[in-house]
Amino acid sequence: MNGKGSVYNARNVEIFIVLVFELIFIGLYIQSILIGDMTRSLWPLIAIVLTLVPFVFEWKDKVSLPFGLKMMVPFALFLHVAGGIMRWYWEVPLFDKFAHVVSAIALGLILFTMYQYLDYQEYVKKKPFFKKTIRFFKTQEGDVLAGIFVIMVIFGFAWEFSEFLIDMIYHTTYNFGLVDSVTDFAGDIIGVLIVMFLVHRSIETIPPGEHLDYLLLEHTIGSRFAKPDVLPAQENPEFFKF
Repeated sequence: MNGKGSVYNARNVEIFIVLVFELIFIGLYIQSILIGDMTRSLWPLIAIVLTLVPFVFEWKDKVSLPFGLKMMVPFALFLHVAGGIMRWYWEVPLFDKFAHVVSAIALGLILFTMYQYLDYQEYVKKKPFFKKTIRFFKTQEGDVLAGIFVIMVIFGFAWEFSEFLIDMIYHTTYNFGLVDSVTDFAGDIIGVLIVMFLVHRSIETIPPGEHLDYLLLEHTIGSRFAKPDVLPAQENPEFFKF
């Protein structure tokens, strides 16, 4: 099925998968209580709230997030929450590395969506005194890919450093030394490369004359120009121009 039907079905599948993850988080909360892990019992509750954030974002700004983002967020949260409560981090070989790959993909997709949203904001009149389009962020493909890569590398280093500090302060065992940190970072890089490929393929789907924000609006593109708060297409500069 093509067109609106396929989009509708894809979104239903995404919602169903998210609901399954929410039920799993409830189960993990119950499990943490049963085993007396009161510290980690907060993690599933936080994950439930964070999983709903993309839906609130869509509802508030009347946009449609790219397919897959709303599934990857709870998937990454599930791996980290379950990894601690179920002891998979310490008992399942290479689980931590897989979690790093998935988390990097989820975070990379979030960053790409933020680029889309920043581009979207440049074409929506949010303030009456904005008479012209003012571009604060470049939206060329190379700039987007470079931005995502740099932010992800910084986040990866920060994550490993935070694990080291947590172990020092609380005498935990999240970090197993230099080899563990290097392989964790390798997992981050694999995730980043996957995201960069997905970003490149996504940008290729944007029709000529459209902009990066099209990816946020592709499911409601027919009503885009009917909205009084959106600048007409002819007022927008050529796609990917700074």
